[in-house]
Amino acid sequence: MLRRLVGLATLIVMICSAAAADAPLRVSPEMELLAGVLSQTTWIETRGPEGQGNEYFRALQEFFADYQGHEAVILAQELTDKGFAYDAPPAFICHLGPLPELNLAYEYSDYLKKRAGGRQVLEEFRLALADLAVQSDFLSFYAEWKPYLDECLAPCLQGFRRDDVEAWLSEFFGWAPAEFHLIVTPSMFPGGGYGATVEDSEGNSIAFQIIREFGCSEDVPEFPSGVSLESLTCHELGHSFVNPSLEAHPERAKALKPLLWPVRNTMAEQAYTSVAAFLNEQVIRAMEVVAARDLFSPEIELLILENNEKNGFYLTQFVVEQLEYYQANRDQYPQFTDFVPYLYDRLTWYQDEHSTWEARLFSKFLR
Repeated sequence: MLRRLVGLATLIVMICSAAAADAPLRVSPEMELLAGVLSQTTWIETRGPEGQGNEYFRALQEFFADYQGHEAVILAQELTDKGFAYDAPPAFICHLGPLPELNLAYEYSDYLKKRAGGRQVLEEFRLALADLAVQSDFLSFYAEWKPYLDECLAPCLQGFRRDDVEAWLSEFFGWAPAEFHLIVTPSMFPGGGYGATVEDSEGNSIAFQIIREFGCSEDVPEFPSGVSLESLTCHELGHSFVNPSLEAHPERAKALKPLLWPVRNTMAEQAYTSVAAFLNEQVIRAMEVVAARDLFSPEIELLILENNEKNGFYLTQFVVEQLEYYQANRDQYPQFTDFVPYLYDRLTWYQDEHSTWEARLFSKFLR
């Protein structure tokens, strides 16, 4: 009987997941499995909600409380201890297929393998998660909560211009990923989101956005909506364009280490500890400003600029000016990748003009 019930729950989730594949926003059972496992680790101490969290999260955490000795939880704690946190765990799930098999759908990126300490570690974690899902009958739990979670997404969907945002990104950068996936996570916190990119067997990129719950509610999960959601979508999906474009020139990035020096402590608090990560995020923050000019209002554009500079991204206005040059010269730069060498030239000029002897002296100690 139990096997029949598990099979029925799996079928229900698979049908619902297939129907949600083309939805503007969706909750992923695979991501929720991960979140439930992480809720049993010290991950929750830094990435947990305020207070007890929303009612769904509390049920999820309680559901996995009896499995703290399972290998999936043990491995999750080991990964957390070695710094496999923030964007890394959700990006890992983006490489996997649906439950119950949880097969490897897209080969792990070099970035993920480095963060985890090797491909074998990731594979062990994947297999342990799949085993825990079966042992706990997680899909039955998820099937019970899915109608509730779908209702929680309704406020986000009102007026959400996903197609407009994706069209703007594709036009601005000069190409489009093969697919966009927007995943809402009611049990990951606090607010904001992550961006992840995977590559299929034919070399096509697939862009993911993971949208976190605010982490303040102890009732229903709450998420961004309206302009906040659209701006966040520009930001997170933008990583699928900006990161590979800038990272194609690693030596250029390394030469700009002094630019990180003035804000090294502020960036470390936000998990941008390398100059490459800082530059990726800095260009994204400037792109947000340009997107706001085209998609929103002058007030929103100014607010985003001020917030980004307040958060330590002191090059935002300078990079915005470079992106304006890019927009005005698209005949010379059909794609953003064509523009990146010029952008690095301008950042090098800025560094030569503004960096201090202290930044140059100590930049060799920055990763």
